Amino acid sequence: MGYLSKRKFEERENCLITGLLFLIPALTLLGTLGRSLDWRLDYLGEFKIQAACLSFALFILCAFKRAWGKMLVFLLFVLLNLALVASHSYLFQKESALPDDSHVFSVLYQNLKGAEHKPEKIREMLDNAPEDFVLLTNVPVEIYRHLSEMTGSFQLQNQTLDTTGKMKLILARTPGVDRGETAGEDGLWVSRVVGSRKLTLLLTNFDDPWHKKAYARTKQKVAELAEFARGRDEPVIVMGNFGASGWSWLLRDLETRGGLKPQGRLSESGTDKPLITRRPTDHIYTHPGIEVADIRAVDLISTGHNAISAVFKIAPARKEIEFLELQPTLAEEDLLLPPT
Repeated sequence: MGYLSKRKFEERENCLITGLLFLIPALTLLGTLGRSLDWRLDYLGEFKIQAACLSFALFILCAFKRAWGKMLVFLLFVLLNLALVASHSYLFQKESALPDDSHVFSVLYQNLKGAEHKPEKIREMLDNAPEDFVLLTNVPVEIYRHLSEMTGSFQLQNQTLDTTGKMKLILARTPGVDRGETAGEDGLWVSRVVGSRKLTLLLTNFDDPWHKKAYARTKQKVAELAEFARGRDEPVIVMGNFGASGWSWLLRDLETRGGLKPQGRLSESGTDKPLITRRPTDHIYTHPGIEVADIRAVDLISTGHNAISAVFKIAPARKEIEFLELQPTLAEEDLLLPPT
């Protein structure tokens, strides 16, 4: 490469890096601060993982070029995007804050989209599942027709009736105490007794919300789920595909109105796509007092949708001490003495 060609290459490279230096923060700010203004800006904010990866690559390039100022700026962009992602996801197992005698149960969630011709795989999945509950979405009609031959030790607890192949099913090893659908029929739920606690397990599945009418419709559905969770007398667990990342403005009502907390792990998001192209849309939300551990994504039926297995932990109900059960700590004769 001649001197002039090398100089032009360096100029183009410098212009590209400088342009990205302004473009990345502009997109980050628009996708973070402007997401409540318009659905397009909310969609822009979906790609924080990609922005963090691109910023990290440019950080390495600037370090190699010894452009220290730009290197520090791109590092800041990496940390900013990861901080926004970390607000709704965790990377490592968290220490439990609940007592040792808490009730423990496990749930398996699987999106069956594209599994029309895999009945043997589904039967194998259910036969080998060690979990207490199995939640299925996008159940094809072909699979539903032969469901009774596949469930094994599981019992069908609740279902939606949908001939378009988007049925939702909740399976469990033991019967529940109540069941139903949410107001907009987007959430399928069962009420369970686990140990000494009663709780509600809710399954949902949303279509792609990223155009104007679908976004408004999904926003209403999320509000209905939030109101349902808020109105329950027992704690609620929500699992399923929401069509948006956990940090999306679209799902904000689940936290602000429903009182739910996101419990996901970014690396276990129900998809087999590599991290740099991943946009996690499968989520777990719980009311406070419920912990989620051992979240794993496993390819069980080879459709591009990994199954998500999670272990839940909830503190037992404590018996309130009645006045008559209180025992004096002093002898009766000491209690009758005048105070000193």
